[in-house]
Amino acid sequence: MPESIGGMHRWARLFGWTTLGGLLCALIGPYGSFIGNPTSRLCFWISVFWAGTLILWPSVMGALRFAERRGLPILFAMVGATLAACVPLAIFAWASCSLFWPVHASGLRPQEWYVLTLILAAPATAFALWLEHFRLADHRSYWVPGGPNRPAADGSGRLPDRLLDLVVCLQMEDHHVRAYTAAGSGLYFAAMRDVMNQLGPRGLQVHRSWWVAHGAVSGWSGDSRALELVLGNGLKVPVARSRIAAIRAAGWLDTPDGQTRQALA
Repeated sequence: MPESIGGMHRWARLFGWTTLGGLLCALIGPYGSFIGNPTSRLCFWISVFWAGTLILWPSVMGALRFAERRGLPILFAMVGATLAACVPLAIFAWASCSLFWPVHASGLRPQEWYVLTLILAAPATAFALWLEHFRLADHRSYWVPGGPNRPAADGSGRLPDRLLDLVVCLQMEDHHVRAYTAAGSGLYFAAMRDVMNQLGPRGLQVHRSWWVAHGAVSGWSGDSRALELVLGNGLKVPVARSRIAAIRAAGWLDTPDGQTRQALA
């Protein structure tokens, strides 16, 4: 599981969407599963969708990162990963179906299991990628070779120069950095350390996975055990306890009357 907070939130969202997908399939009963009782349909489809999350998402994201590093076509890498990941997923679906409806499971050949699995998995994976990866990113950089956020030849990524004075916040996501501006956010293949070095003294690292620009903070909430900075764009950024002294020294915790709350003393 990804180490960043954004990664954990992403997994929670993915399992939420796939649980919903399992509930819908249990209600509709595709592929002849409607003959089963509601409880068995619910268990079967939710287990299949959860297994698909654990198998397909890491496979496709791994292929995406590999293609970015090697300069390979992103679309073909993701399609190939989906085709390959559907093999173990089809085996899981067959085993699960054999548990609930052994007669129905024995009536399908292996290639049929694979095709039926792919028919559901491909659009679900495409939707998840759009929703969780590409929706807020700079789309041109993924589909056009040599786009503005492609990694340099030595493998270290950089933000486009046009963003350096616009960035209000950075968030580490796996091997990427999400750069927030007043207009939205974009995902860039880069190391957090390299991007912070590129930005220089424009802000402070407030958490292992977060960097905030000077002037971007409009308020804060919580206490020393769970402090969050509130940015002008409404984003809430967690602060590590070891960084509270640094942001207090920068004046980010001052209330409108210029005093710092005693709760953070």
